[in-house]
Amino acid sequence: MKTKMDEYECPTTSKRVKLSSSHITVDDLSISDKSDLTTAFYKLCSTHRANNIMLIPYKVNSCNAAISSGGVAFSKAYCDLETLEKGFFLGDIFRKGLDIGIDFLNGKTPDAKHEKILLEKLVNFLKVGEKVDVDFENETDTTTVLANHLFAKLAISSYYTIDKSCQSKRNGNKCSCSDENCLLTGCFGDTSIGNTKVWHGSVDIIIENDIVIENLEDELDSPGGKSPVELKMKSKSLSKNPQLVAKAIVFSFLQKKRHPELSNFVIPCVGIADNAMLLMFYDSEHDVLLESSTVPLHSATCRNKFSVEAVLITWLAVNYRFLCTGLTDDMLSHQAGFFRQAKDCITVYENNLSMQNVGPPPVKEIVLPSEWSYNAYLLEKQNRLNEVSMKLTLN
Repeated sequence: MKTKMDEYECPTTSKRVKLSSSHITVDDLSISDKSDLTTAFYKLCSTHRANNIMLIPYKVNSCNAAISSGGVAFSKAYCDLETLEKGFFLGDIFRKGLDIGIDFLNGKTPDAKHEKILLEKLVNFLKVGEKVDVDFENETDTTTVLANHLFAKLAISSYYTIDKSCQSKRNGNKCSCSDENCLLTGCFGDTSIGNTKVWHGSVDIIIENDIVIENLEDELDSPGGKSPVELKMKSKSLSKNPQLVAKAIVFSFLQKKRHPELSNFVIPCVGIADNAMLLMFYDSEHDVLLESSTVPLHSATCRNKFSVEAVLITWLAVNYRFLCTGLTDDMLSHQAGFFRQAKDCITVYENNLSMQNVGPPPVKEIVLPSEWSYNAYLLEKQNRLNEVSMKLTLN
């Protein structure tokens, strides 16, 4: 019997791609890589809070998710969040990922084929030691490189869609990295989600229609670059970011509608700004909103490599369907109160959200013919009208 992991259907071509896994062992990694990966996994389950990647539960005190005047674009989303008293840790909702990784570090590879394939993605990424540019002229270049060299390489499928509004800044399907022969494994397209009656708009990246990636770093027009104050503001913009919260909530409701067969609806949304990333989760079944600690995007020892923490968090997030085990019993009572905040439009969130073609249709430029047909009949009528006009003027 074939499983989802034996074949994968590309959403743009409807062709099923066969997947295969090779035999991997922990000895495929260098001692240094094994040590770094062990440390990264340790941060998912450490009892020392300073060394752990935490999960902060939030309550939504107020927001504009359901206003009487109509829907709100993500860019204008507003959320006033309150931190609840009890915190949690990231490893508790990724127990399957934690089990697979720690067993592997102890010399045991999983028996299930799909788990071997997922593990191979992580191991091969670390073995190659992916190196990328870190200084870009604009946000679009950063977004395309992250999509092509981080998220797509760790996901089960390398296909993704980047917001088509970025396309004008790119050269066809070439990646923004320094390798002139590097091509995008995804495409530019429609990434709009939501409903015009509620929160809606486009997201930066959607990996295989399964997870939203948001680059929250604003472009600076100043030729002088970023000041220390601006950099500090960017880092702070990740936590409690209203756009990220709105997109996480909308996408969780959307995934619940599109994939009711999922074992849980703790859907992650990845946020990136400057040299940091975090995960924002919303469970649209139990109304729980969680935000992870930030982790450095790039390595402290090699600036053009991704940090192992970022690689591990990305691997867990983009493969959440298989590695996320959902909320623990302790988390269920820490509700965000979004259902109450959006009560007037909650049925829209539950039943009427869409992916693509959300919002007013784009204004299309009218292309005029290059040649025009003019004949004697029209010329004669024009002359007669000129005569009438002259007579009116004389009178």
